[in-house]
Amino acid sequence: MLRKLFKEKYKHFDLEDSKINEYIETIIIFENFIDKDIVDSNIEDIKKYLTYLIETTQNTYNNVIHIARYYYYIDKKAEYIHMSKYFNSRGVLENIIDRIAIYESREKQSEIMKEIYLPPFGIDSKDLPKYTKDFMDKLNKYLPKNSCNKILAGNNHRIPKESFLKEKELYEQSKSLELYLKERHKRKLDELLYYYENNLVWFEQVITKEAIEYVASNQEILSGKLEEDKLYITKIPYDINNFLSEKDETLKRYYACHCSFVRENILSGEVDIPKEWCYCSAGFAKHPFEVIFDQELEVKLIKTPIDGDIICRFEIDLSKVKYYSL
Repeated sequence: MLRKLFKEKYKHFDLEDSKINEYIETIIIFENFIDKDIVDSNIEDIKKYLTYLIETTQNTYNNVIHIARYYYYIDKKAEYIHMSKYFNSRGVLENIIDRIAIYESREKQSEIMKEIYLPPFGIDSKDLPKYTKDFMDKLNKYLPKNSCNKILAGNNHRIPKESFLKEKELYEQSKSLELYLKERHKRKLDELLYYYENNLVWFEQVITKEAIEYVASNQEILSGKLEEDKLYITKIPYDINNFLSEKDETLKRYYACHCSFVRENILSGEVDIPKEWCYCSAGFAKHPFEVIFDQELEVKLIKTPIDGDIICRFEIDLSKVKYYSL
């Protein structure tokens, strides 16, 4: 590996040299395991290493994150995007469990926890759906449907509200919610254009002209559309380029789905996961607007790829929100 490059990139973390060297060592250990330089590694090498880390109970955040970042630094996009899947699922189920105590009771939470088995960090995404199925079975066994949906629809990735305070400020400066949503969509398109022009990975995606055109065609994507006190949001497909070019409906649904907990099941169909699982994604969609309006919002699942649709679409109820309007 290129130690000098790693140290240069890690300067902004404001770490001591001893700590940076410790993080470099996690990459060296990975290279020794696969018996090659990381620049020559591939996704299969990553999977084998994560399996080894799980088997030896070394599957910690710090043993994985620095490898992922280094892939980003050396522009190995496929490997970096693959590793992002491990972090996308990290802590999600634990957060949902925490919410049981908020909307039900600690007694109910303890009762459910006795029967739930959580997947280890770093598990292959093909093995996640069976854990999701079991998790949903246990929630549905002990919780009424409405309560279950509300518990699922949280900020389960624990994104800090500070991430959206700038958007809150921009909304408050705007003449109306409708105008804010149009301006937000324009800002997101400008952001995608920047990543496209600089050949950078935008979250888990490589952005193309076709991807930008697709987002531009629908204001619900990366922003929202207001209709009679309802805010409609459509998620950008997870693998947008394959989504746009694919003709097979099953594969199109697979490329649309963001969720590591269920997307492989779209292809395998091995377990029957209820569509209500996607209230977790609904929670992700509504969280920025909960920060903007400074209140909890009700959300409804409209469409999801795990129920045969090719998009994820949600309806957020703003009837109890005093928002700026035209």
